[in-house]
Amino acid sequence: MNKKVISQRFLLVSILFLILFCVLATRLFDVQVMQGDLFLKKAEQNRFYRLTVHGNRGVFFDRYGDPIVLNNEKYYRVDRPDFLTKTRTPITREEGLQLMATQSASIETSAERFYPYSSALAHVLGYVGGVTAADLRRDETLSSDQQIGKAGLESLYDEQLRGRDGEQIYEVNAVGQKQRLVQETAAMSGQDLTTSLDPYLSEVAQQAMGTQRGALIVTDSQTGEVLALTSSPSFDPNVLSKTYPEADKEQQRRSVVQNLFADPQNIFFNRAISGNYPPGSIFKIVTALAGLESEKVNLSTQVLDEGKIKLGNYIFGNWYYRQYGKVEGQIGIVRAIARSNDIFFYKVAEWTGPNAISTMAHMLGFGAKTGIDLPGEIPGLVPDPDWKLRVKNEKWFLGDTYHYGIGQGDLLITPLQAAQMTQAISNNGTLCQLSVVHTDKRNCRDVNIKQENLKTVLDGMLGACSRGGTAFPFFPYNELHVKPNQDIDANIQDGAILCKTGTAEFGEANEKGYRKTHGVFTSIIGLPDFKNEASSSAQLTPDLQTLYQKWRSKVAVTGFPRRITITIFVESDDQNPYKEGSKDGGPIVKTLLYWMLGTTKP
Repeated sequence: MNKKVISQRFLLVSILFLILFCVLATRLFDVQVMQGDLFLKKAEQNRFYRLTVHGNRGVFFDRYGDPIVLNNEKYYRVDRPDFLTKTRTPITREEGLQLMATQSASIETSAERFYPYSSALAHVLGYVGGVTAADLRRDETLSSDQQIGKAGLESLYDEQLRGRDGEQIYEVNAVGQKQRLVQETAAMSGQDLTTSLDPYLSEVAQQAMGTQRGALIVTDSQTGEVLALTSSPSFDPNVLSKTYPEADKEQQRRSVVQNLFADPQNIFFNRAISGNYPPGSIFKIVTALAGLESEKVNLSTQVLDEGKIKLGNYIFGNWYYRQYGKVEGQIGIVRAIARSNDIFFYKVAEWTGPNAISTMAHMLGFGAKTGIDLPGEIPGLVPDPDWKLRVKNEKWFLGDTYHYGIGQGDLLITPLQAAQMTQAISNNGTLCQLSVVHTDKRNCRDVNIKQENLKTVLDGMLGACSRGGTAFPFFPYNELHVKPNQDIDANIQDGAILCKTGTAEFGEANEKGYRKTHGVFTSIIGLPDFKNEASSSAQLTPDLQTLYQKWRSKVAVTGFPRRITITIFVESDDQNPYKEGSKDGGPIVKTLLYWMLGTTKP
């Protein structure tokens, strides 16, 4: 190889080394000078580790100031507590407490939701669960290790309950081992919320519902506060929020959860606020008020009940005639309400007209959400001739008006709307927005119904729960609490119960022409002053007696509303497709009333 070739190769290698040096020098200049601050920050970030600390979730209190939701400690054993990468193993509370006494650094805790009243308050309180991918897309402030509200109040007030996260900043070495705590920002607990709920009354309500499907609502007549709201069947929210460290127990829990979501009875469905039902005869209250306010009927109006009305090829009968072959003869409005006479209300609806009935229904809160502080409420449906033409492309006929007047046809309401209507009538025509979370500012409005017309309806409701009416379970009770010549308000103050029963048809008729029915019962009840009333519960069963004694110890201090409403819807089922308000709803209301009085008889 000659010298010229060697010289050329040496020159080429030298040039390559020079280029490489220039590249390295340029990169070094860029890293150290041009981007020095950036890489210094990254180095600092690698040196420090930020740990998010979640605040305790706020809890709910009942109307007596006691918690109805708790945050229990859940324990974990940590294998390398000083390292960022570590394994957390769930352990029992007993194991956790033992380790904390000797190896506290190896124990970590988190909060786990606990619902002491279980299924009795499940549909109101809801439950919590882990954050899903959909939750993260909806709210970027969430983190995957959080628990958030999934239903009920837990969901509606989730942001307030969550509080504000804190932070711990640690200095770490190259292998991720904590060196020291550099800075700490304390987490803030979420907001606690006080409700109007009475957990003891709710427990009794759920027991009284038993295996029947339906909903029950108890309200304070004066304020619209909900004391109890039960949807049946219910579920245990603890099964959804609690996890077990033992593998067999956790597997069993997950199996139970799967079965709950697959349950054909749709147990997570809140029938009180989301159930669409024909109201049946309780809607006769609306028809009566529409007729009275429009002056189409008055206390002197009489209708001849001959058992049925024939309209073309259609027969519109009265329930008394269909069931027993009997008629009422001449009947006025007070007795027609007490007897739930269909013939009378067919005629009132005809004289008054569907538009006036629709207007009254809207005035009393039907056809719109009540605005209760619970998610999932629906507005129901209040039809009229314009609606039928627009939606069904059909004209409105007199037969539609007859059905409308007795709470049938296309009319649909929620049990909560029925409760709100009853609250307004009980409260001298002042309708209050129903609520669960306590507030000092009440949202109430006057529905502008004449007091004499309200009194007429109340007199009819008193008759319904008295001998000769339709609510036979309360005949003996009202005989002890009603004075015939006494003002209606005075009778309520003395403990009378006023009510309206309903048997709501739905679905297609069978081969005999019968349709399945739901039972509906709504009532106004006067109660004694429990602060000054002596208590006795000797007649109650042991479990109800225990609840009663706890309840009386609370109301003796805080008091209890002197006038309440109880509204119940009992659904048709395969065992009994023909539910009735008096037969199936009345005994449930009777159980609640008698329990509050500490007795099993009038």
